[in-house]
Amino acid sequence: MDSAPVSPSRQIRITVWLTLLIMAALAWAIVVQQAQMSGSQSMPVRSGVNQNMSPMGDMSQEQPAMPMSSAPVSIVFYLPLWVSMMVAMMFPAVAPMVSFFATISRSRRAMGQRAAPTWLFLAGYLVVWTLFGVAAYLVSLALPSLGMMAAGLRIDYPVAAGIILIATGLYQLSPLKQGCLRHCRSPLSVVLHGWHDGSAGAFRMGFEHGAYCVGCCWGLMLVLFVVGMMNLIGMVILTAIIFVEKVVPRGPLVGKLAALALIVFGIVTLVGPFLNRT
Repeated sequence: MDSAPVSPSRQIRITVWLTLLIMAALAWAIVVQQAQMSGSQSMPVRSGVNQNMSPMGDMSQEQPAMPMSSAPVSIVFYLPLWVSMMVAMMFPAVAPMVSFFATISRSRRAMGQRAAPTWLFLAGYLVVWTLFGVAAYLVSLALPSLGMMAAGLRIDYPVAAGIILIATGLYQLSPLKQGCLRHCRSPLSVVLHGWHDGSAGAFRMGFEHGAYCVGCCWGLMLVLFVVGMMNLIGMVILTAIIFVEKVVPRGPLVGKLAALALIVFGIVTLVGPFLNRT
């Protein structure tokens, strides 16, 4: 490994970034389309249409559309959509690590050594997030408000939602989060000190990096369970936070500011039901 370059070449960097951004854009297209489809299946409740059908018929304003059902969808539908969400949200932030991996692989091939294709690294990375998604799906079977098409915990369980948001903010400031973030922000150290040869080694490296990524971002993913898994605004904000804190030079500071915002959001969500009773 001593002869490996210390930074990805311009050509590889452009190729990797362009490829991952295109894949992320396609994944965003899938997610947006599905979000629009799920929104078109909502049931608006209007006042004055049939007051005998609703105990809220005396309200003077039109009520927002509510999902027809928050029951968990089939896992056959859930997993492809979950993977699309992870590609959309995570691939831009993982591009520096993939750039270094691709550079080292090309250098090893030039020296006549074995080097696995980069897609195996990405496959290992996605497997970790897929397992995380399976765990979330199993939880949603017991708590439908966490389901893919549900409106989120803040609708049915605002107190629980507030607690989760506060806990997420605190985790953002924890040593464990910061340790995982340092790993994600140090691709050179990862490839130089954690290299594994062969196809199995490439998959293992992707899996290990994905595990650190989950350790870094699982708390932020909980925010989607609070605001709704298909909440596009929430997804865009979280994607921006993840990208900035992993890639931008002052990213960790932005992550800490996001932690404070989550704590404030959690407090407001937590006390909201009690204030409405007064």
